[in-house]
Amino acid sequence: MRDEEATGTQVCVLTPEARGAVAVLRVWGPSALTLVAKLFRPARRRSLATTPPGRPRLGRLGAGLGDEVVAVVVSDAVGSVEVEIHCHGGAAAVDLVIEALETGGAKRNLPIAGMRNTLETEAYDELARAPTLRVAEILLEQAQGALSREVAEIVRLIGFDQRNAFACLDLLIERARIGLRLVGGWSVVLAGRPNVGKSRLLNTLAGYARSIVDPRPGTTRDVVTMRTAFDGWPVELADTAGLRDAEEALESAGIRLARERQAAADLTILVLDRSEPLTAFDWDYLVGLRGGLVVANKADLPAAWDVDELEDAVLVSAERGDGLDRLVEVAAKRLVEEPSGPGEGVPFRATHLRRLEEARGALKAGDARGALKVLAWFSG
Repeated sequence: MRDEEATGTQVCVLTPEARGAVAVLRVWGPSALTLVAKLFRPARRRSLATTPPGRPRLGRLGAGLGDEVVAVVVSDAVGSVEVEIHCHGGAAAVDLVIEALETGGAKRNLPIAGMRNTLETEAYDELARAPTLRVAEILLEQAQGALSREVAEIVRLIGFDQRNAFACLDLLIERARIGLRLVGGWSVVLAGRPNVGKSRLLNTLAGYARSIVDPRPGTTRDVVTMRTAFDGWPVELADTAGLRDAEEALESAGIRLARERQAAADLTILVLDRSEPLTAFDWDYLVGLRGGLVVANKADLPAAWDVDELEDAVLVSAERGDGLDRLVEVAAKRLVEEPSGPGEGVPFRATHLRRLEEARGALKAGDARGALKVLAWFSG
């Protein structure tokens, strides 16, 4: 029987209909928390109704055994209380949860009805494609209003403190460097001369044999890529042809591709063989490496040179896996030097960045009204 207290309570699915690992539902209305708290069976006995906003709760929801879900109470600046439910992304699991909520009295609605503005809609769309938990957490915060709140604060500041408003715009524009890469990721290239262990290092980081390993130089002819993550940041890692003076046409073509890929990369990891003396190719690479990361490979073999000779070089053994945690840590820091903090606004689409830059330009030109007009888009 439907619960009369739930009158006016609505539910919608925020993530796209295509099958995914996780689906996100929003329940809102005058009795949203009361309704969900009655249906939610927490893994720990404490009621969802007494849970502070923003704290995820694990439990089950739905008829019979139900689906294992995470429920989050969401409270906005004006005191409106809603509940987000994260369940398995399959259609059967979503239908099971929706049916329970409808039986309790909630009315299913279109996704746009449960969203406050365009930013929230876009954030949930990106959330469905989040490749890592870290990315999903940042996008979920944007869906819950983090970016909207910071833009609203800038709008407020423009009226009486334009210097501070300008600084806040600069901060958001800087964070877009991270936000625009959240789903697509960063490009990282393994570079170096042949037989220093690039392919083996890629395979070790991948956890499987993605790239061919062979003692003969020139084995890697094309660019071999794989998707992975460094400290939660999505990365496309590329193994490129070893650079040397090649006479064979196919290998030469591979070397040209390697140089092009390295020039476009967000980070180049120069792999050196610590078991052999450094060569002229190694030194040429070291001289031209700006902002890259040096890896001294083959730590499992007798050393031909001291890794301390090269500043900030990371010692690893791709054969045994030694030093890889440190390599990933340092590489992640090079890619994202200052991550956004919990609850901070992060522009995550090129449109956001373009409008923020337009608003900044207008404010710099003394056109406060023009800046406000541009920023009004974020509340639409």
